[in-house]
Amino acid sequence: MGTAYGGEYPTCAFHYDYLQKFIHEEGATDSRAFGINSTSMIVGDAFRVGPMEPRSHATLWKDGIPMDLGVLKGQAYSRANGINAMGQVVGYSGLQRDSTESRAFVWSSQTGMIDIGTLGGAYAQAYAINDNGYITGASQTQGMGPMLTTHAFIYRLPTPPYPRFNRMVDLGALAGLSSYGMAINSYNHVAGYSTIATNDERVHAFLHNGKSMIDLGSLGRSAPGSVIGNRDSDVSVALGVNNWDQVVGYTYLPSFGEMPLQQVAFVWSRDGYGGGKMVNLNKLVNETGKNYLLVSAAGINDNGQILANAYHILNGSVHAVLLTPKK
Repeated sequence: MGTAYGGEYPTCAFHYDYLQKFIHEEGATDSRAFGINSTSMIVGDAFRVGPMEPRSHATLWKDGIPMDLGVLKGQAYSRANGINAMGQVVGYSGLQRDSTESRAFVWSSQTGMIDIGTLGGAYAQAYAINDNGYITGASQTQGMGPMLTTHAFIYRLPTPPYPRFNRMVDLGALAGLSSYGMAINSYNHVAGYSTIATNDERVHAFLHNGKSMIDLGSLGRSAPGSVIGNRDSDVSVALGVNNWDQVVGYTYLPSFGEMPLQQVAFVWSRDGYGGGKMVNLNKLVNETGKNYLLVSAAGINDNGQILANAYHILNGSVHAVLLTPKK
């Protein structure tokens, strides 16, 4: 599942059938896919076809047929980021496409699109929902000026028809002002990224285990005893987590002087792989992947299969790839 470039449209949502080894093009004009559930329902966004000014709306594809999920009242754009087995969809809606000045929503066929509120600030975005109806994302907190922060949250969806709303739970930050929840597993453990110091824009991937936020580090830190490297390479972002608390995302390799930054995909596991340390996914790929550089990992399932983006070293093209661990 993802977004492909080229062909009939500038971008097109697609999903890959693992059993048939075939890519299915969803075929909506200038569409993007961001989430898929266990019954192959896909969510993302697509531009509407009509006489009005082109605007992209959150879209649900079922059996290849797109459904426009609309926008929140007073907004113009929307995008859907996640969907669970119950067909409940989360995302955000705002006056501009992909804007952080937007509001988080949950959608279902029974209720339509509903604003789930914030942590006290003006804006929020929802990125993932699990099958138990727990949602994660990021929200502005209550405050003004330098006291205005954005924090990862967990929100528990009430039982339809939603006679009352629950409150978001603030997950805090590793340090500094910002954190973002990007993925959530069945145990309500959240993976994302957070600033690591006050007055510092660097971020690290984190896993929130329900009790505390764990800093997963980065591969861009200099080795102990070595010359201090470029601080800009000390960055990591988590994008996916499975029920084994295995986390995937991207980070950078150590950089020195004027060396360009090199982005690589990572996997982190408390017990497997690096045993609590971040591992460069490129070091785990066998000979069949020698011509590819894995630059980002977007998701991991409970079988350890990883969805990643890979740069073809020989021709410069970018591919979506599926990594399957050897038994």
